[in-house]
Amino acid sequence: MQIFLKHNQVRLCILTIATSLISLLIQAQDLNPLPRRAYFGVGLEKAEAGVRVFAISPDSTAAAVGVSIGDIIQEVDGQMTSSPESVVAAIGKHKAGESITLNLRRGDERRTIEAVLKPYPSEKMANATIHYGSVVALPGARLRTILSVPEGKPGTRFPAVLLLQGGGCGSIDSPFSVSGGQPGLIHAIGSQGFVTMRVEKSGVGDSEGPACASIGFNEELAGYRAALTALRSHPSVDPQRVYLVGISLGGVFAPLLAAETKVAGISVYGTLAGPPGPYPGRSERFFQEFGTVDVAAAWARSATRVQVLHGEYDIDPATSSTAHQQIAAMINASNPGSAKYRELQGLDHGWTRHASLEASRDRVGQGEDATSTLADVILAFLRGQG
Repeated sequence: MQIFLKHNQVRLCILTIATSLISLLIQAQDLNPLPRRAYFGVGLEKAEAGVRVFAISPDSTAAAVGVSIGDIIQEVDGQMTSSPESVVAAIGKHKAGESITLNLRRGDERRTIEAVLKPYPSEKMANATIHYGSVVALPGARLRTILSVPEGKPGTRFPAVLLLQGGGCGSIDSPFSVSGGQPGLIHAIGSQGFVTMRVEKSGVGDSEGPACASIGFNEELAGYRAALTALRSHPSVDPQRVYLVGISLGGVFAPLLAAETKVAGISVYGTLAGPPGPYPGRSERFFQEFGTVDVAAAWARSATRVQVLHGEYDIDPATSSTAHQQIAAMINASNPGSAKYRELQGLDHGWTRHASLEASRDRVGQGEDATSTLADVILAFLRGQG
């Protein structure tokens, strides 16, 4: 009896220490929040002797400092600008609250404008509140997290979803467009009573760290691992009802995370049964590290419910219906009945709908948006109905 009590005391002590450490980390983040990226808010096009402004967003830095449509931006912080990309890159070096100097030409007049950059707007979600935070994946790499918490009675613990995003390096922080794509999918889920979390990749959006295009597979996995830990420990989350939703390449990370941390279920769409061949936008090291991962074995070890979704017109060999059926078969061979495969009619890899396979060729993501269709199927799974 004494030994039993001592073991319990040790476990209680460890739990108390762990809880205290998490509390300290949250407090440290609150005291030193990850800065928001700058929001200049213009549409740009190449012009003679500079870059022409063709659109200005309301409530943006550009609107506040008097930039006008038709202005030609010739320099940012004393550096010549010859393309829209060069202007975006120059402004992108700054965070909200920092100052920039613009040299403009308006007709025959030349002007110098000093501007304090406004923060990038925050997303709004129906029936939920959005919180911007961060996690530390590796030293020197704070990654932006976007958490949504359903409106409800304080102290309520909700089921939760962590998004494992596709293989590109684009931002999933999308205040101006929350109806489609991965942000749209998460909004559709988060507005229905689920806590949701997204994590930006290294060097993307507000995230610190090296550029996404230069990092390895293991660094990206570390980001998802840190986000899952933060999500499970959030006071609004029921840690026994945490789900992973993996999109395309993101689905490969799901069984790896589930092998380390118990999750209530996994839903994947357009994912892979094994490592892909190299493609532009990611580092050689990313694919080298990826090549050492035994994806099949990871799926076979999955000890949870798995929903395997495939779009009818997603015909790339790496993400074909055959690959998805292989995933379901590998899971069910080890855990009979735990994986269900489903094909969604007319959908492509970007879950837009086409009238035929021929109509979908070379038009991935350009058909009729079907985010609501995909969200409904995933929500049914999360609720234990599919």
